[in-house]
Amino acid sequence: MHRRPCGFILACALFLTCGNVWATPRSHGFDPYPRAAVAYAAVVDGELVWGRNVDVHRAPASLTKLLTALVLLDSNWQPDALLDVSHAAAHITHPRVGLHTGDTVLAEDALEAMLMHSANDACMALVERAAPSVPVFAERMNARAEQLGMHDSHFVHPCGFDEDGQYSTVNDLLRLGRAAHANARIAQIVAQQNATIATGKGRRLSFHNSNQLLGHLEGVMGLKTGYTAQAGHCLIVVAEQSGHRVWLVLLDSHQRWSSAHRIIVDAFAAAQRGSRTRMAGTTASL
Repeated sequence: MHRRPCGFILACALFLTCGNVWATPRSHGFDPYPRAAVAYAAVVDGELVWGRNVDVHRAPASLTKLLTALVLLDSNWQPDALLDVSHAAAHITHPRVGLHTGDTVLAEDALEAMLMHSANDACMALVERAAPSVPVFAERMNARAEQLGMHDSHFVHPCGFDEDGQYSTVNDLLRLGRAAHANARIAQIVAQQNATIATGKGRRLSFHNSNQLLGHLEGVMGLKTGYTAQAGHCLIVVAEQSGHRVWLVLLDSHQRWSSAHRIIVDAFAAAQRGSRTRMAGTTASL
């Protein structure tokens, strides 16, 4: 009986083991950050260097709000428009910035609260002004996502709630992050650590950026956090040091901030050494 060589059997075993992974590092053959997240990707200077499950459908949580912001800014955006805060918007689930029923808020201020604090009350105030219903706004979101090349994504709720049929991938969220950060207003907002907005009734609401890396890790410029029960803790972050740019997406990370800090530091160190290991058979979305 003909016997297959051991090398062939080993190759088959490795293929079956890694079948649900988009790619593995060429020189190591293993994921260097196995506990970072259920799905993640690190991109250095436009090259995908580490990652796992980058094309697997996952709930995107409030990372969705980056797409919501792009749709809003593309839709006859009027930053000085006054938004009336409805009962539904004021009583939506947390996180909220603290808007009350009957408040008025500038569209620009609501955009800041939505992107920095991930405020769902601000998000809904913006959506209610921009579209007659959430499904109509979601149609615009999906059309914009298709334009961005996010072919493995579908959106149902603009604030990123867990909904049947709402999903994205690490790879698509890299595309979204790049498009959002290319918008000068979004880039400016997500780099701010603190902000204060007025409600039109004499109250002023102060809030912090939910991105805990800002001001604590050199070069971090944003971008967006997210959390739901289904999605877990999520993050898109972009950073620059010494002429190198790192993008990181984490989906369902149990230790989001420590994992992100470690990967970004390691990515910049590898870039400085010129010793990055390109993931076999991959091209970056950036």
